[in-house]
Amino acid sequence: MIRRFSTFCLAAAQLAVFTQPSLANDRADLVLRNGTIVTMDEVRPAAEALAIANGRIVAVGSDEEIEKLVQPDTEVLDLGGRTVIPGLVDTHIHAIRGGQTYPFETYWHDQTSLASALEALKTAARDRARDQWVAVVGSWHPDQFAERRPPELADLDKALPDTPAYVQYLYDYALVNIKGIELLALDSPTPKLPPGVRVERNGENRATGKLFGNIGSFNVLFGQLSAIGKEERKANLKVFFSHLNAAGVTGFIDPSAGPAAGYEPFFALRDEGGLTLRAGYRIPASHPGKEAEWFREIMSFRPAVHDDGTLSFLGIGESLVFAMNDGVQMGPGFAPPKEARDELLKVALFAAERHIPVEIHAYTDDAASAILDVFEEVHKTHPLNDLRWSIAHLNTGSERTLDRMQKMGLAYTVQMGPYFEAPAIREANGAAVAALSPPTRLAIDKGIMVAGGTDSTRIGVAGVWQAIKYHLTGRSLGGTVQKADDQLLTREDALRLYTRNAAWIGFAEEDRGTLSTGKFADLAVIDKPYMTMPVDEVDTVRSVLTLLGGKIVYDSGVVETGRP
Repeated sequence: MIRRFSTFCLAAAQLAVFTQPSLANDRADLVLRNGTIVTMDEVRPAAEALAIANGRIVAVGSDEEIEKLVQPDTEVLDLGGRTVIPGLVDTHIHAIRGGQTYPFETYWHDQTSLASALEALKTAARDRARDQWVAVVGSWHPDQFAERRPPELADLDKALPDTPAYVQYLYDYALVNIKGIELLALDSPTPKLPPGVRVERNGENRATGKLFGNIGSFNVLFGQLSAIGKEERKANLKVFFSHLNAAGVTGFIDPSAGPAAGYEPFFALRDEGGLTLRAGYRIPASHPGKEAEWFREIMSFRPAVHDDGTLSFLGIGESLVFAMNDGVQMGPGFAPPKEARDELLKVALFAAERHIPVEIHAYTDDAASAILDVFEEVHKTHPLNDLRWSIAHLNTGSERTLDRMQKMGLAYTVQMGPYFEAPAIREANGAAVAALSPPTRLAIDKGIMVAGGTDSTRIGVAGVWQAIKYHLTGRSLGGTVQKADDQLLTREDALRLYTRNAAWIGFAEEDRGTLSTGKFADLAVIDKPYMTMPVDEVDTVRSVLTLLGGKIVYDSGVVETGRP
């Protein structure tokens, strides 16, 4: 990998001899120099310096070339040899919903033992009022713990005897302690639970603490446990966005934030000028049944795509027809009824006629196959090739499915579900499918446009770097499943998913995705040399300086600033 990057840099240096930076402006507001700039631009893939004016990049080149743009009032940042990358864009993250409870939640994805995980919950409980919950809501797996097991009721009770605790394992089940059983009245005839959540009971008809549900019902339940006001939700979003900025993330696309009320704190923050990222969102179906009618109604007030530079509307997703959504099913057997397929046909025809972008959820190859049956019918009269429609997840996608997608010009937004779910995928489908899941390398090799997301915060790690590491190593959490070597991505490929390709899926490739002349100055100065560092440490990469439109949105204070 290091040898490949050396060749890459040599080619860039040779190219620099013949390619001068655009000097349309004879001055710069800000110059970054003495760095290793990974531009993701095929014309000039590497550079030492770049210049920014009025929020956009005006030149990229060598230190000597960029020096020509430095004036007495130009601010100059000495990068000290650090690596610069385009700002990262997460194309599938439930940021609007997850960000509103981010400081409330405890995250276990980086815990190596059950003991330390429980200790993290105890730490969170110290700052909680009486009867206020502590919660872990997904993004962990028992295989990551030295004990190789999940927590049990006794573990939660011992660690948190006086604080209600909620631990959700992906969307498979949730566990609450005795205090939680009491507050939710699980042993009463009328538990305080939303529809769709089922209580496991023992032989004496007492609650065991384990709850079962689905994506929708678990999300409603957690909303009940984490009930806070609009102002606090807005403040939590600011904290979450700052966390993303610290990882070098400058943009995201939210495929589905749930009920309309969930968008209100986000829009309020945006109206106050509080967004530190470029945010995109899609609208999901609101209720089961007559989804096509609902989409026609809601879209009659909207253009197909709208982008004001800070906030973009990117069409419809991720659940278009409830009965066509296979949720988090791991194995084969998903067979939506004819009525659901007919409803999706109505939705897809409407979207194709209006050129509305679409991203649709399909965890399994069976779900994708049913969706493609519908899309192929639409494609006969309304070609989909230029609409930038995409299928998300596709954890067990087959080569045949990818071929069908490629023929219609469909894109693929890949997330990191199998990082947590690979053991369940192997159990449901066999080792051969698990070694391919998700089929990112295969899709890229077939010429499919692939963009990267995380699917955080429930089945993914916010901040992109853990997802990039997974693309490079193919190793599931805990190391129990390993992807085949020929299915791993190169460092350039992995970074491209969250830069160039991410900009394309958001209709923003003219403005973002590469560090090129004329593009927004959205970038991150990172603390480690991504292209040459040990691959097993990639998840530890963080930004030391993140710019959005040339303005600092995160600064660790280690980059020297000043005048020439």
